[in-house]
Amino acid sequence: MLLATVMTIVLSVSFKSVTDTQVTKLEEESQKALAAAESAIEVALKNNSTATLGSGSLDSISGFSGEATIDTTTSTEFTTPTIVKDGSYTFYLGEYNLATKTIGSSISQSIDVCFNNGTTVEITLVKSTGVKKYFTNGSVAGCPDKGVNIPAVDISTDSKFLFVRVLYAPTKLIFSGANLPAQGRTVTSEVKSSTSTGVSKKVVLFQSYPQIPGEFFMTAF
Repeated sequence: MLLATVMTIVLSVSFKSVTDTQVTKLEEESQKALAAAESAIEVALKNNSTATLGSGSLDSISGFSGEATIDTTTSTEFTTPTIVKDGSYTFYLGEYNLATKTIGSSISQSIDVCFNNGTTVEITLVKSTGVKKYFTNGSVAGCPDKGVNIPAVDISTDSKFLFVRVLYAPTKLIFSGANLPAQGRTVTSEVKSSTSTGVSKKVVLFQSYPQIPGEFFMTAF
């Protein structure tokens, strides 16, 4: 009986030790994988191109494989993060050039801007030929709550961006149209450990194009 008890204790301690070692190893590999994924994102954003582990400025990272890719495709809908009360969002109507810091030609299309009940938005349409304002808390058929439609006749090829200011209550903004230009860069970094642990990490980051300060469109007296 004594021998059996001693053996049980020894085996239990041994099993716990092995398990703790494995958990520690997985945690270390997980942290290293996350660091590698984040490093790949930094390089991809800096070079505005795919970054591969083990090559270029990432050649010093060993024991992991993977890459970070950039997506700037157009879409028919774009949702912002939650915009706080009196906050704002800059929505580009033409392609933004990171190198020259310029906005390309827009497409003459109708765009819906949707937002939550209980708030109001002030929209400034900035064009190379002038400025037009919209102030509403109305409804649009394509919006679940409130919304405003910017007609295609207003958004011609000389439009640059919509500056949307949120009043009264925070909300997300949903922009929808036939062919919306990219509003930033989505970077996806996937990394996998080359060791037997097989630890993998996937990090997705969205970096918006420059946001214009709200003070630029507010008059001070």
